[in-house]
Amino acid sequence: MARKKYSYQTTYTYKENNHSGGGILAAVLGGISLLIFIILAGISAVRGGTGEAWLGSFGFTAFLIAFYGMICGLRSFHEQCRSYLFCKIGTLLCGFMVAVWFLVFCVGLAS
Repeated sequence: MARKKYSYQTTYTYKENNHSGGGILAAVLGGISLLIFIILAGISAVRGGTGEAWLGSFGFTAFLIAFYGMICGLRSFHEQCRSYLFCKIGTLLCGFMVAVWFLVFCVGLAS
């Protein structure tokens, strides 16, 4: 008599979590704020530290961009079944840029 073979197959499924839209937006806004900071620091260095009002207005706009990016990044942690990689990167980058812009504004007010 032949023996009946049982083949037990174990299947593993991996559901790839999509990245959070708010996290991606936060990372992009943090990158934009960092890019604006590098450009404005270069312009200020070329001019010998004397800047005009438009440099300050671009700096304040970049501060608002970073602050909004930080808020978007923090809100995106509430989304379920998402990958939080860009949420973490965007929130940390935007938080860092908010701190940098705040320090730049404080130094500007002090001098």
